[in-house]
Formats: sequence, structure tokens, C-alpha cells
Amino acid sequence: MKIFKELIALFYPNTCVGCNEVIDEEEFLCDYCISMIERTDLNKFCLRCGNLKKECKCSKQVLYYDGCVSPFYNEGIAQKIMYAYKFRRKEMYAEFLVKQMALSLKQGFYEQDFDCVCCVPIESRKQLKRGYNQSAVLASGIANLLEIPFYDGVLGCYKKKKEQHKIAIKERFKNVKDIYYVKKPLKNKNILLVDDIKTTGATLSECAKVLLASGANKVYCVTALVTKMKGKKNGN
Repeated sequence: MKIFKELIALFYPNTCVGCNEVIDEEEFLCDYCISMIERTDLNKFCLRCGNLKKECKCSKQVLYYDGCVSPFYNEGIAQKIMYAYKFRRKEMYAEFLVKQMALSLKQGFYEQDFDCVCCVPIESRKQLKRGYNQSAVLASGIANLLEIPFYDGVLGCYKKKKEQHKIAIKERFKNVKDIYYVKKPLKNKNILLVDDIKTTGATLSECAKVLLASGANKVYCVTALVTKMKGKKNGN
């Protein structure tokens, strides 16, 4: 078995997801890319809407969640990590993202107690094709770190009219309106809602809306990546 692994490493060496340099088998980022990954500074963010303070939308949009944090921007090395995890199912990448998401939660919502964790659902056809819900894996990992229950399958969704990432930002709230529903009500709970990427907050807000309507107390959100809104015509 050892010889077999050495042969695989010889012909298919492990490379850094950020720059493709050859690295040790148990790693996925080289030291340089680790130093270059762009993290968010929560002091510069509105913790209510989850946007940079200069891009705060709280006074312009109705958001049903009570707060949102994210450890990384949706660009550069962090984006490569997410895409590698999301589409190639690299578990090591998920573990890294989960730890950073949990750290952001402790920094942003250190006084808030969560009763449980749930995740944004994906359409059945997408889950069948991909084989898993990437947000559910992140949610399960966060629940384990925070030592609180993870309730899978709380939310369901109908097929979107259009793919979110293919339409203009101003259309996104309308596109997700009424497509999410609650399958397992979590009454009187402070819920932590997990998703992979936040841009407008439309998906998170719509999910929070139905959770609150079904009896939840409060809904806070955490995503791995957040998209910088300024100058963006399209997003997630």
C-alpha cells in the first residue's frame, strides 16, 4: 500500500489549490498562499446585514435574518478553495472553511447563544447530480465545533425560475421569493443558518422568513465567503 501511494504521488503530486505548486500530501495550501488569502475584518462590517459598512443595505432592504458573518471574501485563493470543495468535494477544504466560519461566529456573535444549526437547501436535481449539499456538510461541521444540534432537512426548496448567479443583483430577491418552505418547524429556537456564499443576502433572508413564520425565535447566518458588492452587476 505504501509503494502504491508513493507511485500515485509521483505521477499525480499534491498541489496547492491557490498556485498549483507541489506541496506535502496532507496540505492543500502552500505557505505563500496561506499568507495571501484575504480575510474579512468584521470591524468593517455591519453584522446585521453582513455587508461592509460602506455597502450596508439595512435601511434600503427588508432582511429577515438577525445577523450574518463570513470569514473570507468571494475572490482569489478563498474562492478557489470554495470551488474545489464545492465541485470536487475535497473534505480537507471543508474542514478549513468550517474552522474559519466558527471563528467568525465567535468574533461577531460572542454573546449570542444558538439552539441549533440548519442549512440552506439545494434543489433535488442539483443534489442528485452533485451527490451532496455542500452547505449541509459545512453546517454539520460547525454544529460539531459549537457542540449544538444540527438539524438536516429542515428546509426544502422548489426550482428557481432562474439560476441566481446568472441574473442581475436587483432581480435576486424576486427570483427566490416563495421558493423555500419549512419541512420540520423549529419553534422558539435561535437558529444558526449556514450557506456557502453570500452576495445580496436574498437566499438567506427568504430562508429566514419562512423559519420565522413557522415559529423560530431568531435566525442568524454564517457563510464561508461574502461577495464585495460595490461595482458588482451580478452575484450570488
